[in-house]
Amino acid sequence: MELVLSKHKEDLREKIMYISGEDFYRCYQCGECSAGCPAADKMDILPNQINAYLQAGEFEKVLESKAIWVCVACFECGTRCPHEIDIAKINEALRQIKIRKNMDLYNIWEVASTGEFPTVALVASFRKFTA
Repeated sequence: MELVLSKHKEDLREKIMYISGEDFYRCYQCGECSAGCPAADKMDILPNQINAYLQAGEFEKVLESKAIWVCVACFECGTRCPHEIDIAKINEALRQIKIRKNMDLYNIWEVASTGEFPTVALVASFRKFTA
């Protein structure tokens, strides 16, 4: 049975692969990436599950997950993967797609106005979480 994606999903699939340079279809769900992920306990979707959802065409589920923001881009997943799939790059691509849609995880002005964080911490975080 051939998986047929809608035009929107096909565009998302192409964007993710283009931005990340990774082919998530090569993943065969061994779980090595999730086993070595230092942030896995904070994720709502484990790294190998991200690939599984992407393979199934569930792009919006992954884009709405907290996992793509929790990833610390330590590249442990890529070093453990027998197919050398770098999920950190896929997560970065997903974050960029989400940000480009103008859907930032945090409202800069709300967080900055609290006065609870040093300026350096705010700038570093906003570089990662906003456009």
